[in-house]
Amino acid sequence: MAAHDHDELPLFCSLGLIVLDELHLPDGQVLLDVVGGCMPYSTVGACLVVDEVDIQRICCFLLAGHDFPQDASKQIEGWGVDLEIQNAEGRESTRGKLQYHDKGFASKTFGYTTPPLQPTAKDLPLRFLRASAFHFLASPDQLKLQVKDLLEARKEAGITARPLIVWEPAPMHCRPNSLAAHVEASKLVDVFSPNHQELDALCGRLKQQGPLPPASVGRQHVEGCAAAFMEEHFHVFGPHQLVIIRAAEHGSLVARRTTSGDQLRDTVDMTWVDPYYSVEDQHRIQDATGAGNAFLGAFAVEFQQNGGDAVEATAKASVAASFAVEQIGLPTKRHIGGRSSKSEWNGTTVAERMKEYERKTSKT
Repeated sequence: MAAHDHDELPLFCSLGLIVLDELHLPDGQVLLDVVGGCMPYSTVGACLVVDEVDIQRICCFLLAGHDFPQDASKQIEGWGVDLEIQNAEGRESTRGKLQYHDKGFASKTFGYTTPPLQPTAKDLPLRFLRASAFHFLASPDQLKLQVKDLLEARKEAGITARPLIVWEPAPMHCRPNSLAAHVEASKLVDVFSPNHQELDALCGRLKQQGPLPPASVGRQHVEGCAAAFMEEHFHVFGPHQLVIIRAAEHGSLVARRTTSGDQLRDTVDMTWVDPYYSVEDQHRIQDATGAGNAFLGAFAVEFQQNGGDAVEATAKASVAASFAVEQIGLPTKRHIGGRSSKSEWNGTTVAERMKEYERKTSKT
């Protein structure tokens, strides 16, 4: 992996969607224009792991339709990030309908109600193109095009360093018949991160063809899927590449290819990182929507900040993800003490939550 020594350059940019959600809650309540999508959640995750003085190094590219609500723009402006809003003339904003089917918010269905406005690298201002890490949520074919566009745009702008590229696969494309396509596309990225259900589906262990059900699996099952995925395709994964499986209450599995032994045999090195909210804490989780996006935004930034320690970055990302699950919609930020140098999210600081995480995990 190329060195990412960009002290004053932007640290993160997501080329994901922002979606105005129509939420149908289990009690029949309907909420309109709730800001969602992988771009805002991953951006919040990135914000959570930087000091407030560096918050402007987090890029937020918002491709908005003519009907994008002013309140939603103000909500994002309140994070303090480097925000660029581009208006798509004559287009409606990306909207979706999210229907929850049970009181635990576990079963849900989603569909777009307007054609999605998908940003590309060609839309980005130069300062965003210079970011040292990019996040994508895409199918394999979409990823190939988006990474190609990104690298070409950077080259045309005279940017020679390779950025850190984090890929979150699109859930509905995670099927056994697309395994080869996902493996092939993984060559283009530094971090490939499905959740445990998506990896399970790629490995052919889920028979259903509809929305993926909650997986009642443990760590051993996740390890088996990760091993099957990587060992069969060792030639694809370089030693610098990471596969990170986000497995809800089981934690996150960091997997990478290593060479060991006298015969220099290729193996998969796997390390588990505990979640912030364990099985006993599930009552604290209101809605897990966006947690994976927040995790990856946080990981992408912390991995750069700590010099490339994937396990440490995964721990920080696990804490960041905890802020995404405590409410319906995005977490809330406010400045404390009347100064812009300190802030709280959901009424606490990230530093305080990290201390609590370290206390909790030291007992396990």
